[in-house]
Amino acid sequence: MKKTTLILLLAMISLLHAGEFRFYTDYASYYDNDRSFVELYFMLPRFSMQRYELPNGDLQGQYLLAVNIYQNEENVYAKTLTIDDVVAKDDTVMSNDYIPEIHSLHLFPGEYTINIMVKDMYSGQVVQKNRALNVRSYDMAQLQISDIEIASYAANTQFKNKFTKLGVYDIVPLANPEFDEYMGTFFTYFEVYKLTQGEPYTFQSSLVDLNGETVLENEAVKSIAPGLYDVIIDYMDIKDIPAGIYDYKVSIKDEASGDIAEMTKHVYMIRETEMDLYMFDEYSLYDEHDLDSIFTILKPLMTQNEINTFKKSYPDGKRHLIIEFWKKRDPDQSTGVNEYYIEIMARINFAYQNYTYLNKGPTSDRGRVLLKYGYPTEVQRQDIGGYVKDHEIWLYEGMRGDIKFVFCDTRGRGLYELIHSNMEGEIFNAKWKDILTAGAKSY
Repeated sequence: MKKTTLILLLAMISLLHAGEFRFYTDYASYYDNDRSFVELYFMLPRFSMQRYELPNGDLQGQYLLAVNIYQNEENVYAKTLTIDDVVAKDDTVMSNDYIPEIHSLHLFPGEYTINIMVKDMYSGQVVQKNRALNVRSYDMAQLQISDIEIASYAANTQFKNKFTKLGVYDIVPLANPEFDEYMGTFFTYFEVYKLTQGEPYTFQSSLVDLNGETVLENEAVKSIAPGLYDVIIDYMDIKDIPAGIYDYKVSIKDEASGDIAEMTKHVYMIRETEMDLYMFDEYSLYDEHDLDSIFTILKPLMTQNEINTFKKSYPDGKRHLIIEFWKKRDPDQSTGVNEYYIEIMARINFAYQNYTYLNKGPTSDRGRVLLKYGYPTEVQRQDIGGYVKDHEIWLYEGMRGDIKFVFCDTRGRGLYELIHSNMEGEIFNAKWKDILTAGAKSY
């Protein structure tokens, strides 16, 4: 069944991070007196922290945070921080409670790799992550926007602390950009450079989906530039949008010069039904038939070795293979979100909603091509007769040249079959145009 298969696929991601505590990292770079200034953001879990009891009954925990930055395999920066956390004896720590942390430094523009090691000092457990760090070069001859920091809190400062920016604002970073209907609001902080001093500029923020469509838009705001640069703090409420990957997008227009600058930041929405499925930590409930149903959908995305291994495996081996399938394809394992998983699930949902003949969805020819190659650049349709069978031509521009897939309702029943493609490994038929007209009638 469609619904059952989707639930099983959603549940499979829950094991990807089992057995270790999870922490999050992010960063943003800014312009600072002809240099690039970088802020590193961290969120360390309070719930899984090992603690010991203090004489007054409070509970003390401690993390060791070690940061190493490499460029071309050379260590160019190293820093170790100690983070203490005390829970009052009458307080309760929730599973979604995290300790925010920030560390700042100057770096030359370029590509780096960060290694982050977090050690729970009382349990001895250690978790490490690597992530890319791209430090931008700012050209102050043109209108530009800094990187975007996502924040859980933003306000004028009452007293200076480690989260105070420019001596004026308290911006508490949110290194984990995952949201749901209960925690679906956030602030953003960024800076704008090379404005026309004393002249108006317009700021617009929006949320854009993977297809480039705007799904949410804040009201445009016009301000007067106090100098050559300005600071912007924005607020976004995304609680009502569907699950998926989105770009938080900001646009600045200098009304005097007419110049426009844009910047984006990934955010993720996970709906309540998906969050409930994270409670599953065992798959003994899924029999071999269920696992085979999942395999049928994912098979076009698997390597031949994975396919052969799955077919020869017993149920336990099949479970393990599907879990590893998602894990190996996670493009950024430094985050708690598997972007590949979310994208494929979005394609599966699209296929079920649009390719409904016999409920084939992602196992139909169009569904299989969508899963494997993504959304086409252009779709050409013919479904109004004219002595040509109903058909669709999918074009993919820039994919090994221009790739074409031709689907035809050869039997006139609503089932579109792949009859031709110039993609290597797909069915090729030089006379595909003849199939479109053979036996066709005007409707």
